[in-house]
Amino acid sequence: MKMPFLLLLALFLVALALLPADVFAQSSGTVNITGRVDKAAAMRWWTFSAINTEIGTNAPAVQNGPLDFTLDVSDVAAGNNNNTYAGGTVQLMLRSNTTFNLDAQVTASSGFGAAAAGDAALSDVGFGIGGLANSGAKVFGDPATGSTITAAFANDPSAAAKDVDEEPIFTSTLADIAASTQVLTGPRISNRGGIGSPNNGMLVDCTYAIGPQFYTPANPISATVTFTLATP
Repeated sequence: MKMPFLLLLALFLVALALLPADVFAQSSGTVNITGRVDKAAAMRWWTFSAINTEIGTNAPAVQNGPLDFTLDVSDVAAGNNNNTYAGGTVQLMLRSNTTFNLDAQVTASSGFGAAAAGDAALSDVGFGIGGLANSGAKVFGDPATGSTITAAFANDPSAAAKDVDEEPIFTSTLADIAASTQVLTGPRISNRGGIGSPNNGMLVDCTYAIGPQFYTPANPISATVTFTLATP
């Protein structure tokens, strides 16, 4: 026997009346936020200082811009640049939230030849790393002291001695980074802050020097050094 419709309706209304009030009115709730913090590192151009009157320009030419630097050593024939050195120091700013490795490699070159033939060679361009310094209060610990420059590159080529023929006696040159080579390694650098912070990085000097000599004429000579900052 079927239950009359009006009786079903009445029972339904009674059931609704017996339900708790919070079934109809929500007074609190939650939003779940998820994410993660990955390993991160950043490398930027900071400053440039010439050995003599060389021209150096980063693109963009703003401090803390992405590293894209051009160093013009001009004429390196004998007698120029006061017979000392031509070149300069490109200062990098490194940041990381974990340990890091910095590698360097000559990824392109032209105009260079063989030293035995009297040409300007990659081995005639001294290359060294130094001047590690913490940039400010947002640095994590003391990465400048805790970092290690690969021994062969821990030198200032602009201070290299010369032999009796006025040829530089470099400890390390561009020829030593013909393949990708680790030049610096260290601990975490940054304690919070962003890529634009002046206070959470480590400054690194990369110096290049060439001694003017009676090289075989070659116009122009050029080399590109590519740095890679990694978080192992």
